[in-house]
Amino acid sequence: MEKVAIQIREPNGTARIKEPVGLGIPVPKGTVRNAQQLALMDGDKPLTVQLQPLAHWPDGSIRWVHVSTLVDLAPNSQKDLVLAHLKTPSPSTTKAAVSQTAGGLQITTATGSVILQPDSLAWQVRNPNDEVVPSAVILSDDAGAPCTAKAESNWEITHKGPVLVAATLKGQWIKQTNEPLARFECELRIFLETGLVQLELVTHNPKRARHPGGLWDLGDPGSVHFHELAVETAVPGTSTAKVTPQATDVSPSVLNLADFNLYQDSSGGENWQSRNHVDANGEVTTQFCGYRLTSAGKLEREGKRANPLVSIEHDSGQLELAVPHFWQNFPTSLRKEGNKVTAGLFPKDSKSVYELQGGERKTLRCLMSYQGGTSLSAMAYTPLAPIIAPECYERAEAFPWFKANTQPGPLDHLIAEGLEGESNFFAKREVIDEFGWRNFGDIFADHETLYQAEGEEPFISHYNNQYDAICGFARQFALTGDSRWFELMDDLASHVADIDIYHTEEDRAEYNNGLFWHTDHYLDAYTATHRTFSKHNDTSSTPGQTGGGPAAEHCYTTGLLYHHYLTGSQASRDAVLQLANWIRTWHEGQGGLLEQILALKKHDLPMLKALVKGQRPSAHQYPFTRGTGNYLNALLDASLLEPGENWLNQAEVVISKTIHPADNIEIRNLLDVETGWSYLILMTSIARYLHIKREFGKTDAHFNYARDAFMHYAHWMLENERPFLSDPEQLEFPNDTWVAQDIRKAMLMFQAAELNPPNAKAFQDRGSRWLTEICETLTKSEQKHYSRILIILMQNYGAHQTGYREGVTEELTGEPSKATPNKLPILTWGELLARVVTRLVRGALTFRPSKERAWIQARLDRT
Repeated sequence: MEKVAIQIREPNGTARIKEPVGLGIPVPKGTVRNAQQLALMDGDKPLTVQLQPLAHWPDGSIRWVHVSTLVDLAPNSQKDLVLAHLKTPSPSTTKAAVSQTAGGLQITTATGSVILQPDSLAWQVRNPNDEVVPSAVILSDDAGAPCTAKAESNWEITHKGPVLVAATLKGQWIKQTNEPLARFECELRIFLETGLVQLELVTHNPKRARHPGGLWDLGDPGSVHFHELAVETAVPGTSTAKVTPQATDVSPSVLNLADFNLYQDSSGGENWQSRNHVDANGEVTTQFCGYRLTSAGKLEREGKRANPLVSIEHDSGQLELAVPHFWQNFPTSLRKEGNKVTAGLFPKDSKSVYELQGGERKTLRCLMSYQGGTSLSAMAYTPLAPIIAPECYERAEAFPWFKANTQPGPLDHLIAEGLEGESNFFAKREVIDEFGWRNFGDIFADHETLYQAEGEEPFISHYNNQYDAICGFARQFALTGDSRWFELMDDLASHVADIDIYHTEEDRAEYNNGLFWHTDHYLDAYTATHRTFSKHNDTSSTPGQTGGGPAAEHCYTTGLLYHHYLTGSQASRDAVLQLANWIRTWHEGQGGLLEQILALKKHDLPMLKALVKGQRPSAHQYPFTRGTGNYLNALLDASLLEPGENWLNQAEVVISKTIHPADNIEIRNLLDVETGWSYLILMTSIARYLHIKREFGKTDAHFNYARDAFMHYAHWMLENERPFLSDPEQLEFPNDTWVAQDIRKAMLMFQAAELNPPNAKAFQDRGSRWLTEICETLTKSEQKHYSRILIILMQNYGAHQTGYREGVTEELTGEPSKATPNKLPILTWGELLARVVTRLVRGALTFRPSKERAWIQARLDRT
């Protein structure tokens, strides 16, 4: 393995002191088998580093490793670290930082110790003088009554190394009536050299929404309500506070106060009163613009967007607090009353109680430093973003079809609009004030405003990861090293993992843990928040449809996979597997007699009728659409995370039951754009499957079957496909999104060139011609800055830079395909009978009266 240079820049004029930094780094195949073979160097000096393997190659070598360390950096300076490969593993120097004591689980640090209280959402920090500062998380219900945190078990150590120890506690909030209100998951990360504590708290409503009529508005009976969620710390003895509302300013002002309340009520932006912030009654919940700092009932300071640092001097030492994304996740607060210091993650100052919808959750963070001497405000609000050179990603095959250091072309210039254009992704947030705890991180779907009248307020329309923006952001970060792409990726991944996924096990199996669709096309979201269909819209943009729920045609996992790789995020890893399990259930069912009878009626009975009429229906079982493409792609992502499971085998089953090298393509009617266009997403997923198999050296019979089928369709595309807008009359909305969608065809041509050397030049030329036409058209378009267009371009980037090169004639070998040449996959009576018997046997084997009752109940709008 070649050395990996890690560049860390300090751009904000702030001295960084012992600041935690981390980055996922890809590793070439077969080079590193043990993380202890890696060392992080600052020149000739080895640094304390914590290494966590995230993924492995099929040969067992490490594919991605997350690197964590602490960094000192002077203002406006740069540090270049090196991740080096040692010939022999270095001996472990990890000290026994964790021990069990009578008071609880103890983590020893260089500045004292942190004691996690048994079965309690509370901890104590003890300094070397044996003085204690206790903290706890509190929650009050909608009436303001305190709830009890009931833990499922004791604190669990999830990470342990020389840089940090992480411990997690899971459980439920219980009301005074003994009813469960919500679930919690609290992670404390304790940094051993500084004693810094980073709290990450997930609040989750596991109930199902009732969504009558498939409508998902606020006020649903499945919602839960609460008044406050906060972290309380009791400082001993007398204390004084220094409050810095704008700690990121060049010369921030500091106020010395006894007691205070710094409360951020809204974003402080121009559109702080946006209809984006309505409650169940449709009333805007923001009360004033920005933040207010009060003390003893007196207004001390007010402003727009607080990035606050609070420093408390008390009899036992010092306490500093900062809350990352303080103003972005409003409402938030920091306050002091006597010896009690409170970080209001959901503060009690808001206009109304908080509503957490069924299956919704929110993750919030707080940083607490007990000894000072760290750059707490900088690490909270302007964290360092390490980068590595793009050739490191290319060398390690981190992204498919990735080419480093190429000369930017027209496609790159279009994508750069996302950062540099007047309507860049950060500017889009301001239009509908895409801030607040439920909205922050999501993207304003400005393409939905295309048909609005001039002067009309823009629709409140959320992107909800329609197509895979996270993946596009991750790839652009790797290509350019621009930390703004990383920021967009990180913010959106957090939002999707919390808000856009339906975190429940109580609804229909085909809804549970699914991804909500983007909010409805060309309509306002109203009180549906990020959940597609609202009761305030009489009809949907899809004729005849006025409701629904998570469905297979909206499932995007690859960006979440790369977010996990680049950040180590467990939430993103879990989200990939949640979505993969959900979409598999959506297609295959979960078992149960009634479910199988319904499937027989929907899928097998029409085939029976066709055979009775003497027709010859296809034997394929999966539709030739983006829904199947998303299913296949999710299976591939899950297989990369869990290679020992059956994910890849299932992907190969799906391919074999969807496409065949001898298909009669004409009967697919793929040129009927409105009904057929999304086959391109399925084809792209098959191309990715082929790329992964080649990458792993598995050109077996499954590979060759898929390649032959893929090339059958690629040749048809070469002869028959044309730009979508060449016949605009067949389109309901003939806009330039269709021009962007054409990029899928171009990239498939480049991928076909890679797979079919004898005809590579023809495919390469066609792909190049289409790509040129797409870029020329969009460069002149007034719609080129729209979210959907930019994200389609980013998601389908790369294949044009690799693949066929003149003179290269690599032949793909391996086991022959098991497909029968020139034999159409026609359904026979025997095959249909086998399907029916399989369904009935599965239904009988999984029959449970309670399960059947639950299946029926989940389909009722009301209980």
